[in-house]
Formats: sequence, structure tokens, C-alpha cells
Amino acid sequence: MIDKTVTITIAILLGLVAALFVQSNIYRNNAITYKDQRDKAVVRANTSEAITNNVITAMNLIRDISKATQNAKNELAQKGETRIVYIRQALEGDPCANQLVPAAAADSLREYADSLRPGSGSTNKP
Repeated sequence: MIDKTVTITIAILLGLVAALFVQSNIYRNNAITYKDQRDKAVVRANTSEAITNNVITAMNLIRDISKATQNAKNELAQKGETRIVYIRQALEGDPCANQLVPAAAADSLREYADSLRPGSGSTNKP
């Protein structure tokens, strides 16, 4: 009877060891799967962060370029206004400044100015 009990006990123990082995294998496989999923999620998060940083950098560059362009336009406009004031002051007492420029000469000067600026239209308005 002892042999039969020992055999049953050994069989039960072997069954438990086998069950534990199978269960540990299942947990190991799950751990590997979850680790792979985590690693892929980390890569996606890093990629998303890099893309977001690139977009922010590009937007900052565009904003800086727009500011610089606007500042240059403002500076040119200010210089133009200053030149207009200077020219008016310089011509204030000059009798020739009150005489009209002949139409042919004005047209010739406009054509020449237009040829210096590619893509500009005629300044002669109908």
C-alpha cells in the first residue's frame, strides 16, 4: 500500500511540476509579448515627439521669417516716407518743381523703371 501511495504522490507532484512549468511558460510568453508591445509603443511615442518637435521648429522658423519680412517692409516704408519728406523739403522753393513733366518723358521714365523691376506692371494708370 505504501508503494501505491508513494507512486500516486509522486505522480501528483510530477503533475504539479508540469502544471507549474506550463503556467510559467505562459507567463514568460505573455511577458515577452507585453515587452514587445511596450517597446513598439515607446518607439511610436519617440517618433511622435520628434515629429511634433520638427513641426514646432518649422512653425517657429516661419514665424521668425515672417517677422523679419514684416520688419524689412516696415523699414522700407519708413525710409520711403523719409525720402518723400526730404524731397518735398528740397524742392519746396524750386520753381522747376511746379512745372509738369511732359507726358512723353514721363512715359519713357515709367517704361524704364518697369524694365528694372521684373514682373512689375505699368505704373501708368488709365
